Amino acid sequence: MKYVQTSIPDNLHKKLLKIAKEEGRPLKDIIREALEDWVVWRYDLTEDPFINSKPYDFGVITDSSNIKKQIYSSDTSKA
Repeated sequence: MKYVQTSIPDNLHKKLLKIAKEEGRPLKDIIREALEDWVVWRYDLTEDPFINSKPYDFGVITDSSNIKKQIYSSDTSKA
């Protein structure tokens, strides 16, 4: 494991401390999780199983030809 040291603005530090206190976790764990999430969000979408998942066929036949009528219909009994 490597160690990283950096400076952050006071207001960000306060926010991170507040989150750590609320979650009852060490500050370093909160920062490590934030870095991991940022890397996945910013650079690693090719590895994301949700983004790369294939559609699943549930065997249900659908018809979207009248979707606007279904959405904007004033008949609320269908809900």
